[in-house]
Amino acid sequence: MRYRATPDFWYHYRQLPNEIQELADRCYELLKQNSRYPSLHFKKVGSFWSVRIGTHYRALAVEENDDIA
Repeated sequence: MRYRATPDFWYHYRQLPNEIQELADRCYELLKQNSRYPSLHFKKVGSFWSVRIGTHYRALAVEENDDIA
């Protein structure tokens, strides 16, 4: 599975505190290596995919062809 970020994602990402941005970056690296890594809680929720970024943040994505965006 390939992952990509939309321009809308980057807009909201830049609004996050720096420590959350760094945590999101680390989680993204884990996701690329192993989407089943336990702390990510990567799962399908309705028509979205959800991944945990710490205890208070989530990243949501939609599936497009073979990509998760």
